[in-house]
Amino acid sequence: MVSKCSFEKTGLNFNVFLSPEDIPAAAKEMLKKEYYIEDVDAVDVVEGFLITYHYARFESAERVAHRVMVTHAEPVVPSISDIYQGADWHERECADFHAIKFSGHPNLLPLLLDPETPQGVLLKTDKSRKPLRDLIDFGEFVFTTDGFMPFDEAQADLKEPK
Repeated sequence: MVSKCSFEKTGLNFNVFLSPEDIPAAAKEMLKKEYYIEDVDAVDVVEGFLITYHYARFESAERVAHRVMVTHAEPVVPSISDIYQGADWHERECADFHAIKFSGHPNLLPLLLDPETPQGVLLKTDKSRKPLRDLIDFGEFVFTTDGFMPFDEAQADLKEPK
């Protein structure tokens, strides 16, 4: 699913919502198109963890976000640290703070927290989590695939994407 964003409002040109298994191929494509990785971050929301990969280009003011949802029960996404070396410590930081596992990461040791800190100690409580739709501007959807949504449609109390 791809949505066009208001750069003035969000600082992005496009949001690309992907399944976890599609992240490495998408990262390789961004590298081929001469995008660099700015950061990888995660947000703990009602639906699970939203992992966002921000990409930009030096030659033009283009910014793209690849977004992936993983469940609280199985927070696993493939590592892209073998594609973008700069993703290494971003993935480690997400693992530290959110207990997300980046499969295939060569060195997923704690980056900032003490190695003795229990995993997930910094996670939000269920009642303090916000719905995904309250936190990001989805933009205007320009491409979707059948059956793929970045959020749980069963949550009827959520507002429609903007």
